[in-house]
Amino acid sequence: MTRLSFVLPCLVLVACAGESPIPQSSLMEGAGDVAGVKGLERLERAGVYESGATERFRVHVDDAQVSRLEWSASAGALSTSGRVAEWKLPTLSSAELSVRVVRRDGTEGTATWRFSISATVDTSRPMTAQAALLAMPMPVLDGGSLEVSGGACEVRYEGSTANVGIAFTTATHPSLMYGRWNGSAWSLEVVDAMGFNTGGVISQQVSMQVEPNGTPHLVYVREGTVMYATKSGGTWLRERVDATGALLATGATSGSSENVAPSIALSGTTPVILYLTGTTFQFYRPVIATRSGPSSWTRSTVVVPSLSTGDGQYSYGELVIDSSGRHLFPVAGYSVSTGSSSSLLVSWTSASTTSVQLPPLNTRGDTSLASGTRLLMRTESGLLDIALNATFSNTTMTSSSVELSGSQEGDVVWSPSQNRPVLLHLHGSSLELVTPNAGGFWTYTQLGTATSASAGLAVNPTTGETSLCYQANSRIMFQ
Repeated sequence: MTRLSFVLPCLVLVACAGESPIPQSSLMEGAGDVAGVKGLERLERAGVYESGATERFRVHVDDAQVSRLEWSASAGALSTSGRVAEWKLPTLSSAELSVRVVRRDGTEGTATWRFSISATVDTSRPMTAQAALLAMPMPVLDGGSLEVSGGACEVRYEGSTANVGIAFTTATHPSLMYGRWNGSAWSLEVVDAMGFNTGGVISQQVSMQVEPNGTPHLVYVREGTVMYATKSGGTWLRERVDATGALLATGATSGSSENVAPSIALSGTTPVILYLTGTTFQFYRPVIATRSGPSSWTRSTVVVPSLSTGDGQYSYGELVIDSSGRHLFPVAGYSVSTGSSSSLLVSWTSASTTSVQLPPLNTRGDTSLASGTRLLMRTESGLLDIALNATFSNTTMTSSSVELSGSQEGDVVWSPSQNRPVLLHLHGSSLELVTPNAGGFWTYTQLGTATSASAGLAVNPTTGETSLCYQANSRIMFQ
């Protein structure tokens, strides 16, 4: 362990004059006794944390509470100057940085940040999936390379194998890409893009499922239409899902796309897609579209009985199908006449539609189903653990806070081998992997600085290995 002597920060006003204000949401929150510690700021660098790299951090504290502080690191070379630490990251998969504070009332506390560290690329050794993806150019139809900036991504394992599929969008020349890691190399392909008498502008959202045999199923939005893509042999098949002439709410305003992004689930090997449609504000309705064959879709408009026919009914989360065949997704109801709103978890089958009340939610609900009867839903600032009941009205739920500031970007999965939830949360610009420890309290692991509109998370159901994708520094990132 590297440990340095304490310093007396900001005892003179001039010493703090160069410290610019920073939003609380941009700071990394520490774990432990953190009273008086506002958070940790990453300086200069961005993206993943790489072994051997020198990182600089600034700790933000409450001057009214803290009289002095002391830095330490579990490994690596550390040097400090007041509230700023320079840390050369060790050659380990993870390490911790800590700040011990002495408060003006004489009490002490320690804030600790845990970092996931990536190995630097060594071309003389076999590449990891992460290093290999960073090293290869993004392909386009003519075989050249494509810049990546912003956009969405999803990641899925092929059953319990180590093979991984990722789908992601690019923003500068909006396209949809698919990559597959087979254990030793990546293949990257264009799924859809702008072209001559083909394709179109791809919106910055994608939802994906992958069968155990490696068959990918993707849903996305292309120029205001809901599109589905799958691969048959070496050929990508692309089909329109929404009905011709229906107004897709995603295209109504640029600011609404995050809340009404289409979502895909598999019923066995049959793709089922949730999207939003409507003609006027108060008549938006969710639609369930089931693929009955090539370019053939059966569409069912969902009307929630507990909402008025004059209410707007907005699907704003991911679709899952439980072990009894119920199609589950969150809906926001909004009454134009009264201005009131509500959040509901909807259960739909071809025979009936029912719902239960959710606590107020103002973001997309990322979902994960455990054992067919337990539903996890990641909200802006927390997690809902929902116990699904055969009688849907008897469904119960428990809410757990995860963030103070809240985050619309992230994901959640259930790890069956570890019997616990795993969350991905964008705290400001810092991406955090969040898991409960043995005592049930959250452990936050810093993964890097992300710039993407969304991030994807997957867990191997047998080994518990976690993979994630996001975008940073105009690159698709995989860990």
